[in-house]
Amino acid sequence: MLRLWHAVIALLAVVALIGQTALLIHKDGSLVNLFSYFTIQSNILVLVAAAVIAIQPDRGGTAFGILRLAGLVGITITGIIFATILAGTADFEGLAWWYDKIFHYVIPAMAVIGFVFFVPRTRLTKTSLWFVAWPIAWLAYTLIRGAVSHPGYPAPHDRLSDVPYDFLDTDQHGGGSVAIVSAGVTVLALALAYAFIRLSQRGTRLNV
Repeated sequence: MLRLWHAVIALLAVVALIGQTALLIHKDGSLVNLFSYFTIQSNILVLVAAAVIAIQPDRGGTAFGILRLAGLVGITITGIIFATILAGTADFEGLAWWYDKIFHYVIPAMAVIGFVFFVPRTRLTKTSLWFVAWPIAWLAYTLIRGAVSHPGYPAPHDRLSDVPYDFLDTDQHGGGSVAIVSAGVTVLALALAYAFIRLSQRGTRLNV
């Protein structure tokens, strides 16, 4: 059941990623922009970890622990922020609607459920906290790229933005607001990370 669960996660992520990429190419959109979204990168991390678990459920090691924690924290934040802040800011139709739901609801829910309830669960340690290098690098890349190259992400009210998420737009909200939001998300990420680490070192409620 554990292997099947994670195989389904990996399959859904692959279908959504390929499908979204194909739609974007058809519309002559920017692939660099697509793969610069935190959401997309989180889904890719979860995809890789889920595929590994489907093949080798007891996979361990420092590198995999970092990958696993990065995916878990990233996808959980993706689900939380989308549900509380970003939902309704963009309208999707057809296949794009389904891909959006897979990226923002289905994969986040399945990833967390799979970690909480199924064993063997990846044992995480404090060395797994090195995952923070990824979101810090992503934030720096996002802000620097936005300031230098003005990539033109779709934004609310039919405008283009230099950043993929409105709450990171310094032109709209000011540098202070962006700094506060970034700090808040960082605190949330670390809290989630410690919760996942502690859970990984405890017993489980369901053994399947």
